[in-house]
Amino acid sequence: MSELSAPHGDRPGRGGRPRDPSRDGAIRSAILAVLAESGYAGLTMDAVAATAGVGKATIYRRWRTKSDLVADAVAELSETSMTLPDTGSLEGDLRDLLRGLVAAVNGPLGAATLSLMSALPHEPALKEAFRSGPMEVWSDMYRQVWGRAVARGEVDDSVPGSAVSSSASAPILQRWLFSTAPVTDAFADEIISEVVLPLLAVRRAA
Repeated sequence: MSELSAPHGDRPGRGGRPRDPSRDGAIRSAILAVLAESGYAGLTMDAVAATAGVGKATIYRRWRTKSDLVADAVAELSETSMTLPDTGSLEGDLRDLLRGLVAAVNGPLGAATLSLMSALPHEPALKEAFRSGPMEVWSDMYRQVWGRAVARGEVDDSVPGSAVSSSASAPILQRWLFSTAPVTDAFADEIISEVVLPLLAVRRAA
């Protein structure tokens, strides 16, 4: 993506500290709102500024390119959109984790992700933001949940990273990306009770 054209008299920033950090949250929320409504191709600085209630110069001081602007918003949201559960059991942790995933895909992060799918292969900054942001945050939480289950003796150390562990999140992502069916907490609970726990029982018996 080419550099943004800054308004006359304002030079685009170089990724330094924002001049007014209090406005960052409003701008990031506006970015995601515009993405959800207009997609990446339709995202403009005018629309972001109007939605955030700030001047365009405020945005240009923070980000040099449109992809940098979106990448920052996605990375920041990924750190606040999900919380690592600690219920004391694998079943409880998975239930909370999958419900968190349901909330994420149905919220601003999910809407932004869908709107950016076609742009990711052509925007290295966005691709890296997703790899090191939402994908890494989710993967780390998932590893910790299964790792604690191993430590508690609920599963053996061959389960994390296996098809059985992948069966927990895969149906949610498949439904979200490829189906018109709703992604709900009830669906997440059904995955645990009807898929993951029975597979774990079969694995133990084998």
